[in-house]
Amino acid sequence: MSNKTEDYTECRITFLGCYDKWLFWPSLIVFACIIAFALISPEQCNAFFSAIQGFVIANFGWLIVLIGAMAICFAGWMFVNSPFADVKLGGEDAKPEFSFYAWVSMLFCAGLGTGFVIFGAAEPLIHLYTAPSILDAKVQGTAQGVPEAIRLAAVNWGLLGWPLFCVAGWAIGYPAYKYKKPLRTSTGLYGILGERCNDTVLSKIVDVLAAIASIGGVTMMIGLGVASITFALKLLFGIELGPVGQFIVMLGLILIYIISSATGIARGMRLFSESTGYLALFLLVAVLFLGNTPITYSLNMLLQVTGEFFFRIPQSILWTDATQIEQRPWAGGWSIFFVLWNMSYVPFTGGFIARISKGRTMREFVFGTALVPILMCLLWFSIWGSNACYEQLSGFQPMWQVAKENPEQALYMLLGSFPMGSVLCFVAFVCFCGFAITTADAASHYIARQVCPGEEQSSLVMRVLWGSVIGMTGIIFHVTGGFNAIKNVAVSGGVVFMLVMIAYIYSVWKMMHNDPDLKK
Repeated sequence: MSNKTEDYTECRITFLGCYDKWLFWPSLIVFACIIAFALISPEQCNAFFSAIQGFVIANFGWLIVLIGAMAICFAGWMFVNSPFADVKLGGEDAKPEFSFYAWVSMLFCAGLGTGFVIFGAAEPLIHLYTAPSILDAKVQGTAQGVPEAIRLAAVNWGLLGWPLFCVAGWAIGYPAYKYKKPLRTSTGLYGILGERCNDTVLSKIVDVLAAIASIGGVTMMIGLGVASITFALKLLFGIELGPVGQFIVMLGLILIYIISSATGIARGMRLFSESTGYLALFLLVAVLFLGNTPITYSLNMLLQVTGEFFFRIPQSILWTDATQIEQRPWAGGWSIFFVLWNMSYVPFTGGFIARISKGRTMREFVFGTALVPILMCLLWFSIWGSNACYEQLSGFQPMWQVAKENPEQALYMLLGSFPMGSVLCFVAFVCFCGFAITTADAASHYIARQVCPGEEQSSLVMRVLWGSVIGMTGIIFHVTGGFNAIKNVAVSGGVVFMLVMIAYIYSVWKMMHNDPDLKK
């Protein structure tokens, strides 16, 4: 190896542990500048990221939709293509480290579980009154529009995200376990760069972009979490939180995350994920049986939405609102936005999935990381969405007014109308905190690994540092710019990873076809 390459992987050993200076400092400096920009000039900062979002969506919305569709189709190819579908991650003798339930729970907690809790009741309502397909059919705000509203929510949270994570997870995990490479974003380029996938200038750029994208994406979830926790504390305990109080709450979450992180993924993360998963299932059953909505209405809705969802997949993944001379805001605010936001999640979610999926075949991997989450999306949004829409349309509560102004409050408004409403709201609060902690845990774990050379384990101090960066960025943008500012940062994080997603698809295809062990 040349001296130049050795410089790229140089290790600095300090109280932060061993880290790669070419990865650590650029990533930290970029976000220090972003945070400083948001504090010093919040309006200009918001305008800057808003301009990025507007430009990308207006000019490259078609490309974003196409990349998302490519990932979905490629995940399908991975599932059905023999002999590749029977290949095990980690080799034929590898055994899964986690049970199926623990594995799926950790996938949700590391991914988009926080958003499920916030938007389960709110998003179908928002679509019922604003989605183009519902407006064009002239059924907005009516019972006829409810199935389409729920289907759109399931598309956004299921179809437009998990196949991306699936492809990225296999792209990183396959060479990591087969060729003893680090679980790093650049490892996913092994099919293109070969043995030098981690030690070229391009590799370093990809890893830095991965850290930036991950923080940008998780920042939105943390920012939404701060808003939800603030409202929950006021509702449950009468505690009013200002910026200082929100900062203290985030410090408390970071402290809990530190305890979880210190015990390792196999213990702390797994226990948090399993417990949070049980709470989420409890809430789902409670909504189905305790609400004002007839159980048969929710179950009928589930079946109809599921049928329409799978029947209309081609339309869903390629929809661009092309019937309009000028694209309506809904596409950029929802479908295209979700693909970009999910792309910002790709680095850390893909890497984390690879970490916990050793011993799974490719078919089982796709089933657990793409199909199961999609089915859970259909179940979750059908039950929550049917209840929220029923209460609105039947005149029980003004759910739509709350959902459009403060989506994080719709959940508590719905549960508050049930028997034992206060208890259910508290359970939802605990469940939400569990999802937020595990998401931050997984993200900071992975970002810390990004800046460590080779297969070095990141130190606890390094993980705490990146967890703090994620938390503080979310709080600062929540306080200085609100929800729109947080969305703009998330989109900007996804933009930097669009081309890497295309490279991942090609890398996986090439790795599987060129692997001498798979050739007959």
